[in-house]
Amino acid sequence: MHGMETHLPASIEPDLKPSSGGGRQFVTFSVGRHSFGLPIEDVIEINRSLDITPVPMAPPHVAGVINLRGHILTSIHLAQRLGIPDTGEQKEGILHNVVVGSREEPVSLIVETIGDVCTVPWEQIAPAPERIEGIHRRFVKNVCKLPGRLLVILDTKDFEEPDGEDMRRDLGAP
Repeated sequence: MHGMETHLPASIEPDLKPSSGGGRQFVTFSVGRHSFGLPIEDVIEINRSLDITPVPMAPPHVAGVINLRGHILTSIHLAQRLGIPDTGEQKEGILHNVVVGSREEPVSLIVETIGDVCTVPWEQIAPAPERIEGIHRRFVKNVCKLPGRLLVILDTKDFEEPDGEDMRRDLGAP
């Protein structure tokens, strides 16, 4: 294969901006009043509500496990994981599952609505502020100011990690 050039999304350093224009593509969705995005290369698939089997003694943010074509995945309540208060307005039957992570260890994030895939110009992608009201800062990688809304770009690498002191600090608790 000498001389052939291969372009794989997984080999691109996501924090580096290309020297020319363009932008970055994000899969968008909402939880509560917040709009979120994930880099398109982090999303494996999106499904409507799937049957969730509860796991005894699991942390509150773990909804349970799902069986996705013979693969057992941890299902995470994204609102609870991010620290977003439950408004009681969402109906369980119309939730969606966004499967993210590596193909060897994917997880399912439970979200309320699925948006579009949008391309955000590089100059609109900013580092996450030190504090975002109502969201655990630990899971926020970037923010993008879009017309009429702020798109919060999530960093999914710690979604399955246990809560700790840093989570309480993120929310400003003593």
